[in-house]
Order: sequence, then C-alpha cells, then structure tokens
Amino acid sequence: MDLMKVIEEAVKPKQGNKPKYEEPHVILALETINKEQPIGRLSLMKKLNLSEAPIKTLLKRLREIGIIKVDKVGGAELTEEGKNLVDEWNNKIFISHVNLNSIKWKSIEIILKNGRNILDKIGVIPLRDSIIKTGADSVLIAILTDKGIELPPKTDELSIGDLLNEIKNNCTFCNKNDLIVFIIPEDNYIAYKVALLLIKYESGISS
Repeated sequence: MDLMKVIEEAVKPKQGNKPKYEEPHVILALETINKEQPIGRLSLMKKLNLSEAPIKTLLKRLREIGIIKVDKVGGAELTEEGKNLVDEWNNKIFISHVNLNSIKWKSIEIILKNGRNILDKIGVIPLRDSIIKTGADSVLIAILTDKGIELPPKTDELSIGDLLNEIKNNCTFCNKNDLIVFIIPEDNYIAYKVALLLIKYESGISS
C-alpha cells in the first residue's frame, strides 16, 4: 500500500462533498494514533485541532482503507498496514522543533532523507517559494554533502559559521545528500504540509 495513495484516498471528495480536513491531518492522525494507541475520538480532536465531524469522517475512511481499527471502548489503533505506512513516513521524513539562536529563529526542522536531488532538479529559489506558498513565513534550506552542511546556492563559512554549526548540531539524524528545511512559524500543520510537498517533489523526480 502506497502512503501517498492512501492520503489521496482519504481526502478525495465523495458524493460531491470534500472532507473538512487536509492531507497533513491524515499523517498527523496516523502518527498520533501510533504514539498513543488506543486513542479516543475526543483526544484525537484536541491533538489535530479538528471538530468532531471531520474526525469521524477521517477515522471512518482510514478504517475503510484498512489502516486503522476502531474499538468503541478503547479507541483507534493502527493495523499492521497502518504501522507499515507510519514506518515508511518515518524512514523518509524527520520533523523536530529547533532553535537557531544565531539568527534568532524558533523553527521547525524538516529532513527529507536523500532529498538533495530536488534541488538539483528545480533549484533552491523555486523550492523556497513553493514552501512559502504552503504557509511558511520564512524558510532556510540546507543540504549535507561530503564537505558538511551547505546552504545553497552558495555557502559563505566566514559569515555564517555559527549558523552552520547550529544546523550541524541539530542534524544528528542527517546523512549525506539529505535535504534539510527550517521554517517559521513553529506550526506542526504547516511543517507536515511542507513535508508532503517535499515527498511529492521527490516522487515526481523519481518517476
């Protein structure tokens, strides 16, 4: 089962009605269920900041797809297929809250494993502009190369050495050719929206 196809199925309109939640809510729901299962509907509403009707629709669709099971008493749990999808996501994406003190940013860091090819294909400025359109106010894009952390298109180590060190210290999960994106504000919804954008770009390049 493909993660992006599951997300597409979960958000598509049915009988002319579009659900009142978006793609990032699907991933946020799966990750929340994975961490706190079994989890009740009310708790999920608070975690995702959605009202009861959208949560009921989302849970119904995820159950129909076969990636969660719902117990009326205990709440929602992932099926084995659901666990595999969360593992697939976590093998591609790492998201964390990070302070970049050298530039006075309270940000969210989004790492796309082996995602440098996106920059090679579309360039740093178009990617930054696309991320801004998802709702981010400011964006910083970095990559990990043989030389260390770089900020494309050009890295001036003399003027931004402190920033490079901060990124390196906050990138303990990074490997060569990973794409590293920092955004403000610290908004999980926007961060997951950006992460999905990166995966879509990667899928388009891969195909």
